[in-house]
Amino acid sequence: MSLIDKAIEFAAFAHREQNRKGTEIPYISHPFAVGMILQRAGCPEEVIAAGILHDTLEDTQTTEEELLALFGPAVLEVVKGCSEPDKGASWEERKQHTLEELKSASLPIRQTSCADKLHNIRSIHRDLQRYGEAAWSRFKRGRSSQEWYYKGLVESLGYNSRFPMLDDLEDEVEDVFGPRLEVPEWKGLRRNRKFIDLAFETAYGNPEDMQQRQPQFETLGAWELMAKVHQRAYPIDREYEEEFGRLASYLLERGIEFESNSEGSIILIGFSTALMRLLNMYPHEVYHHFNRGIL
Repeated sequence: MSLIDKAIEFAAFAHREQNRKGTEIPYISHPFAVGMILQRAGCPEEVIAAGILHDTLEDTQTTEEELLALFGPAVLEVVKGCSEPDKGASWEERKQHTLEELKSASLPIRQTSCADKLHNIRSIHRDLQRYGEAAWSRFKRGRSSQEWYYKGLVESLGYNSRFPMLDDLEDEVEDVFGPRLEVPEWKGLRRNRKFIDLAFETAYGNPEDMQQRQPQFETLGAWELMAKVHQRAYPIDREYEEEFGRLASYLLERGIEFESNSEGSIILIGFSTALMRLLNMYPHEVYHHFNRGIL
């Protein structure tokens, strides 16, 4: 019997008396879906098995010793990494702990957690379409708390590095909580490295830079976007001032050095803020563009 088949049988038995929150759907449908998401993402067998088992420590009588004996240390490590350690803490404390832990977690743990949350947010999206805002009533915390948590998850899961599945989670979180992009077609631009590199080549707002690259922006369908970015970055749009300060602090905390009291630094952060706002990007996405030496 393969590791995945064994995980399916074990999880099905462990969750046999449980249903999905607020429904009569057998709970095992969720771990199975998580495993399928991981399989489609091309993850190794151990990660897929861990996805199927990810709630067994937290929500059943399963012990770490059992998982270690049956599935080995690699699977156990991922399941432990996806489990909340202190069920006695408040919802906010537990979720904040998860967000902090995921920033430095291994890729297998982040992939499994991402698949877990991706299936959950897709279920929420489906229920919102079916029942409207009443769908939030089955959660311990309502829409605003869930928005804080899910947007925090996207940031934490991508804090160390991006991976393809995270794009799907980011899209679903945007669809559920917003804000929607001014132009839906812009969504693909935030993951287009060619566009991002090209955009940062115009970061200081020199008209010559924009004119020189206009044909390339037009080919990418990004000319209107870039015009709006530069319009709102110099000086920074008043609506973006708070985000400007948060992004500046974030980049400095993560080791991106700017010349103190430099107009160029202010322009650069202003450009990044406007680009981030107009594309619904997360701070870690801007950081990764800086960190890989675009500038």
